[in-house]
Amino acid sequence: MSSEVSADQSSTSATIRSVGPQLIFASLLGSTLGIVIAQFLDDLGDGLLAEILGGDAVLFNNRVEFSGASDLAWAGGFLLCLIVGLIALFSYPSQRGQNLPRLTLLWMILHVLRQAFSQALLLPFSEDGQLARAYDTFDAAPGLDAVIAAAGGVGLALIALGSASAFLAFAPHRSKIANSRRRLVFALWIVVVPVVASVFLAIAFFSPDAGSGVIPSLPLAAVMFALTMAAAPGTTTVRGPEDERSYEWPLGLLGTVLALLVFEVVLLRNGVSIDPTQWG
Repeated sequence: MSSEVSADQSSTSATIRSVGPQLIFASLLGSTLGIVIAQFLDDLGDGLLAEILGGDAVLFNNRVEFSGASDLAWAGGFLLCLIVGLIALFSYPSQRGQNLPRLTLLWMILHVLRQAFSQALLLPFSEDGQLARAYDTFDAAPGLDAVIAAAGGVGLALIALGSASAFLAFAPHRSKIANSRRRLVFALWIVVVPVVASVFLAIAFFSPDAGSGVIPSLPLAAVMFALTMAAAPGTTTVRGPEDERSYEWPLGLLGTVLALLVFEVVLLRNGVSIDPTQWG
């Protein structure tokens, strides 16, 4: 039994060294940053629309609270995430090189679009959901919510499946993704393991939950990436570099994540008015 465990640990260590611990760690930090930014944009969008509609909004680290505006304001987060995510998605091909900043941008795009599309997908199934509350302010035609949900589901599937080739492009060498099994293993370590770990790291940014529901919903952030892993073995358009590519430890990204943690926990935990005239 001990020899089998030792062999498994040796195999795991060899796989991590093959993929690159620096790349795995950078992917973990990038996913964490993406989750936090997506939630921040969601809350900020709701608050901004509430202010536009004549209300007063206060932004917290895990929610936004507003008064004096209709429930239509709850659509602001969906719209802001969708707009920012699509703009970043179309700008992604212009980013040159398979470096760590580009990997971080990829994670942010995926999580921001996930934040928008998942709200659309859950529209008919969650009467208390933010987008559902905004939707109820309209005299919409019957069945429109199902159409929006279907569009959200298609959007989630497309970005999850399409991201497989984007992640495989970060392989240190073409030998790491030379066949279906290696592409599957690479996707496991560069996508699935980091996103699952980032779900737990993100808890620190949103604590205490204060009834916001963000922390209980965090596991859903990792679900769509099962499709990414499933698509990786059949993704043959990415070959990888001929010369071995090396990645440094993402110390700058680590500093950014820690600075964002301080911002969320120290500044936003007690709430900040979105209206700058209320500061001070």
